[in-house]
Amino acid sequence: MGDTYKVNIDEVIAQPDLGPDAGWVGMTVQFLIDALNGGSENFVFGRARFAPGQSEHQWHRHENAEEFAYITKGEGIVLDGDNEIPVKVGDIAFHKKGEWHGFRNTSDTVEAEMIWGWAGAASKSQAGYELRYPDRTPGHRHDH
Repeated sequence: MGDTYKVNIDEVIAQPDLGPDAGWVGMTVQFLIDALNGGSENFVFGRARFAPGQSEHQWHRHENAEEFAYITKGEGIVLDGDNEIPVKVGDIAFHKKGEWHGFRNTSDTVEAEMIWGWAGAASKSQAGYELRYPDRTPGHRHDH
C-alpha cells in the first residue's frame, strides 16, 4: 500500500490555540495537511471560517512561505500592503513570501470561508508567522 494521506475536511478539528492573541479574531482554522497531519515537508493546506461581523485574520506575514486563499463562501476584504481588495466566492488571492496581508469578513450576516495553503513551509513556525501589530487590541482595526 502507498503512502497516500486521506482526510475528510469535516472531521478535522479547528486549531484550539489560534485565537485573538495570534491575530485570528472570530474565526476558526483547520490545518488539513501539514507536518503533523500527513507528514508534509514544505506545504500546508487548510480551511478558515470567519463568523459574520467583526471577524478577521489581522495583518501578518510569513517570511518562509507563499500563500493562496480561495474564497468558497461569503465575501470580504483582503488586506494587502496598504490596500483593501474586495473579494467574493470564486476569487483567489496570492501573497508572496514576506508580504503583509490579512482578511476581514465584511458581512454582518453571512459566514466567509476560504481554502488556503502555504508553499515553502509545513507548519506555522516554519512559515515564520509574524503579526504586523502584535500589541493591537483584538478586533481593533488599524486605519491607514
